[in-house]
Amino acid sequence: MEAILQDTKLPESLRELEVAVQNKNYVRAVRIAESIGKPPGEIKELQQEAIKQFIVEYRNPQGAIALAEEYHFAREDVDQLLRSILQEAGEKKILDRRQYDIKTMRYLTLGEWIKEYFKINKW
Repeated sequence: MEAILQDTKLPESLRELEVAVQNKNYVRAVRIAESIGKPPGEIKELQQEAIKQFIVEYRNPQGAIALAEEYHFAREDVDQLLRSILQEAGEKKILDRRQYDIKTMRYLTLGEWIKEYFKINKW
């Protein structure tokens, strides 16, 4: 990836996209990818990473919901993404890591947090 970033012949917007992905700034990466006309499949992957980041790292349900709506994700797409997040978290052994939640005033695992904020008909 560093070779890509150092290549001065690479268009500036592609370098910006690579830097955004490298820095895990997925929301910005989506915007750049859309502006330079990346294929829909690549854009969708970045959108999924952005939503996943808002769920796993930030634990920001309002932000995740807003992104899903902005990206026109169907409920089935979100459910599938949530299942993959839970599966991946289980494989990485981070599913049981607790984090304080201001709404419930409790420490919740990722699974508990997802159940709390992403109930059926929540979207």
